[in-house]
Amino acid sequence: MPKNAQNKMRYIFLKRIFSSPIMVLAFAVIAILYYFLIHFLITVSSHGLFLITLPSYFIYMLSLTSSLLMTISIYQIHISLKNRILAVGEGATSAITTIAGGLITSCGCSSPILSTILYGIGVNIIGVSGAISFVASNQEWLIGIAILANLILSYYSLGKLYRLHAKKPKEKGR
Repeated sequence: MPKNAQNKMRYIFLKRIFSSPIMVLAFAVIAILYYFLIHFLITVSSHGLFLITLPSYFIYMLSLTSSLLMTISIYQIHISLKNRILAVGEGATSAITTIAGGLITSCGCSSPILSTILYGIGVNIIGVSGAISFVASNQEWLIGIAILANLILSYYSLGKLYRLHAKKPKEKGR
């Protein structure tokens, strides 16, 4: 199938997902939950204060793109169960990029969560300081990469939905 036709099918599936009021509600609820997850991670990492060191639209975009990916994954699981075709959604990736984004957007100079994780895997103090400095100085790029990863995985998931739909068992008599 030509690339243009595949892109049209992705658009049709995206339209189908968001034509359902339940999926629109799921998208909104997941976006709000992801925003509060990022807010919580920033607050914990900044010792009780909501201090962000980059523009807030990065947080909103990360929440929305993560929610989009999770909503597509929920729809994909719904279709898979309905048609009895096994498929794995990219919902875990959506959650991982949101959690990573929450850690990245908090103040890099005092991020006890990130340093605890790095110490836990055996990184020494110089490595932890270097990692925290790297994250603090490249926040915009790292959040942009997480947003881009969500968009690429959303595009891939919509293509996967098309392939699942093409494999759907045909009903007899039609």
